[in-house]
Amino acid sequence: MLKPVQPTRRNFLVGAGRFAAASALASAVPFPVAAEAGGGRIASSALKDLAGAVTGGIVLPDDPFFGDYARPNNLRFRTLPTAIARCTSDADVQACVAWVRKHGARFAVRSGGHNYAGFSTTPGLLIDMTPMSSIAALPGGDGLVKVGGGALNGMVYQALERVNRTITHGRCTTVGAAGFLLGGGIGFNMRMFGMGSDLLQATSIVTADGALHADVQDGGADRDLFWACRGGAGGNFGINTSFTLRTFPVETVTFFDVTWTTDVDEVLYTLLTRLAEAPPEFGSKISVTSPPRGSGSQQLTVSILGQLHKCSTTVEAIIGPVLERASKTTIKPDMPYWPAQDLLSEFTYPYFYQEKSSYMKAADITPAAVAGMVRLARRMPGTCMANSFKFFQVGGKVNATPADATAYVHRGYDWLFSSEVNWWDRKDPKALVDENLAWQEQFYASVNTATRAAGAFQNFPDPSLKDWSAAYYGGNYAKLRRVKTAYDKADLFTYRQGIKPL
Repeated sequence: MLKPVQPTRRNFLVGAGRFAAASALASAVPFPVAAEAGGGRIASSALKDLAGAVTGGIVLPDDPFFGDYARPNNLRFRTLPTAIARCTSDADVQACVAWVRKHGARFAVRSGGHNYAGFSTTPGLLIDMTPMSSIAALPGGDGLVKVGGGALNGMVYQALERVNRTITHGRCTTVGAAGFLLGGGIGFNMRMFGMGSDLLQATSIVTADGALHADVQDGGADRDLFWACRGGAGGNFGINTSFTLRTFPVETVTFFDVTWTTDVDEVLYTLLTRLAEAPPEFGSKISVTSPPRGSGSQQLTVSILGQLHKCSTTVEAIIGPVLERASKTTIKPDMPYWPAQDLLSEFTYPYFYQEKSSYMKAADITPAAVAGMVRLARRMPGTCMANSFKFFQVGGKVNATPADATAYVHRGYDWLFSSEVNWWDRKDPKALVDENLAWQEQFYASVNTATRAAGAFQNFPDPSLKDWSAAYYGGNYAKLRRVKTAYDKADLFTYRQGIKPL
């Protein structure tokens, strides 16, 4: 049986913050409301009513931990909420939904706060799910695990490590499991097991009418809602309070981390075309990185990071002859699975960034297209931080699922391409940031044209994307709108790139 993650000093202090907030409720706190409510302010008495209904407590701006709770991972979207509701149960979530409906209040829902476009920020009520972080194995011995709607990825990994099982998971431990799963969920295991959302067996969700739909699943009365939760992205249909996932036993893997500093064009082309034929046990991410502006170097590097589960071949055979030209090679065979994940994981501190994504087929990638990528990358103005464009390897089991079987539509590709621009506001002037963002738009358009890339990953939301509904959801958007209409016709759960009712 999986046990909940033991409290650390960090989550003890976070929990303690609500007690400081309780005394602050006595003061009158202006609360912004939706325009249709008249643009007025909600009295402190209304906020006290919410505090009385939410057992996890309400945190106000004078709480010493308010800034920690409110801070998003992407600092471009540092909108501070008026209050934060710390939900500890389904009933708390229902109370929040009833309250925002009654008062017409603006709100957002957050688990990890890593939404690239800031859609988990609000000037109104921030519904904080992180206290709902329990993780438990379900009885029956079939490897099913129920994860709370506020659990962070790192908590899930710790719990699974105790029983030596795994799922398709990402690398960043501070990402919320809810956002990860609802938008698809990528990771080094996806070619072997499928997308994270493909492993979802059931989910509980509080919808716009305040009803709790417990453990909705395929074939049930809410089967269309379950379909939509497997790739329809968070914040569209309600607040998911738990997820039941299929897990897999693990043994050992080969960890690899290889870097090239010469022949960048040729190495990148070889990897992008050769690795598409790799077995599904092979999972990788390729990065082409440019150094920080002013570092004294303009050298691009190509690197590949990933793992190989046990199979009939080796990392050396899969990567092939270009491995001999690598400037740095680390290959560690027969590592226990979870210690290997420690080498693969990353921890990202909050900073400023913009990311754009699309999907590619290896057959459409030509030497000329790769040469064009590299040429444009060398012309990037640059910032005080390193920047890169990346290729997450899809295919395998991801493509074995039909595009309309779940809301996650991006099947039939070999690579998920992503271009990132990173910066720090105190070191990079706005004019320079704007110059880099303009370069990124040109680079993205050029790469997409040259490789016939299409779509965009809904877990990498791009606030500058114009035709976002087609890019994120393709032919599944029409059904997603029907589901939205059935469960949230008044569009209570709304944001700039949210699915719209009919």
